[in-house]
Amino acid sequence: MKVSRRYKITINAVAWLIGVILFIPLLGLFMVSIRPFSEIVSGWWNFSNAHFILTNYMTVWHAGFWKNIINSILIASVATVLPILVAGMAAYAFTSFSFPIKTLLFLMLVAIQVVPQQAVIVPLLKLFRDLHLYNQYYGIILVHTAFALPWTIFFLRNFFMSIPKDYEEAARIDGLSDVGIFFRIILPIALPAVISVAVVQFIFVWQDLFFALTLLRPEKWPVSAGVTKFISRYNPNWGQLSAAGILAIIVPITVYILLQKYYMKGVSGGIKG
Repeated sequence: MKVSRRYKITINAVAWLIGVILFIPLLGLFMVSIRPFSEIVSGWWNFSNAHFILTNYMTVWHAGFWKNIINSILIASVATVLPILVAGMAAYAFTSFSFPIKTLLFLMLVAIQVVPQQAVIVPLLKLFRDLHLYNQYYGIILVHTAFALPWTIFFLRNFFMSIPKDYEEAARIDGLSDVGIFFRIILPIALPAVISVAVVQFIFVWQDLFFALTLLRPEKWPVSAGVTKFISRYNPNWGQLSAAGILAIIVPITVYILLQKYYMKGVSGGIKG
């Protein structure tokens, strides 16, 4: 169906308007981080006699916030690769193999997606204590992996179903095993879907606060919890808090920008599937 020029202009105008509205708070956060407190109390948008400083960033960095960034990179990276690998093989099994209670198992996976984190935290804490997983990187990585598996399997299954079966049949004729078909045929074709899942999962883990505060001590906190170190009950330092917030979002924004092309392809493919 041919789209009229007026319709395109309207859609673009609405998209730009939404983008500007969403960008204003981010701009305000950045301006608060690079201006003295005496200036921002009258409004960060007031640029008369404005002075720009980097003191807040230096203070936050020397206060050890860089350790929180390293912790987040470690946790988010492993908790992204691990569930994608497991979920990818599970999704391939759901689309290519027949086995008992296949439909029931898939429905259970879909139902698990609605279970909130708060509903499992008490038994999870007890389990962590018994297995000595509390305040361990691999403990919280396993938790993020477990919560990511249901929706990741669901998403990848939809994408895998859109891949023609002719590729698999041709690969089997050439002598490839099921494992070889998955890694050499399915994964390369499904790369946009895998990257889109990776972006979403990485951002989910990066911004997690609930599990970070509950399952880790301050020395192993990621950035989501590390930001709270600059919050004071009676005298909050808005400049340092804003600087920590800006540093906390640099990595996920960079990941999204670098993988945006594949992310959009994967999302559209997953929806069609």
